[in-house]
Amino acid sequence: MTRLQAIWKALGWPGVAGLAALGLAVLAVLAGQRWDAQAAALQAEAQALRAKARPAAATAAPVSVQQWQAALPTAATRQQRLADLLELAIRLDLNGARTEHRLASGDGLERLRVSMPLTGNYAQIRRFIAAALAHDPALSLDAVKLRRASPVSADVDAELQWSLHGRAAP
Repeated sequence: MTRLQAIWKALGWPGVAGLAALGLAVLAVLAGQRWDAQAAALQAEAQALRAKARPAAATAAPVSVQQWQAALPTAATRQQRLADLLELAIRLDLNGARTEHRLASGDGLERLRVSMPLTGNYAQIRRFIAAALAHDPALSLDAVKLRRASPVSADVDAELQWSLHGRAAP
């Protein structure tokens, strides 16, 4: 009779199952300790990054309204900026039925409100929003409405409300 057979005969299946569970518990404790160490290292890294970012934010000079307004794109670039926004949606393979836009201006500023219905998967819409905001610093996302036609559908119907801010023509 081998040693394993002797253990099986002495303990029976409940005893062997208990030993196996004990072995798995030891492995779980060891893995948990490793995960705790990794979490502590990541938290320390995050705190170091936060500490590094605070001084940069604190030393940034406040911007006056006139400086902010002077940094806005001119009215002459409005059509190109709108075309860039629409082209970005096309490049990311988002289907859009129609886009509506309205221009409002006053006090030397203009705001082109763009209503953009799109259909695509959730990841495509997120990428589009991030890319559009990164591409045009004077663009703001004012509202987002998401609907799924059916619970099993991968596509999402999105209604995005954008504002293209700029300096009005003199």
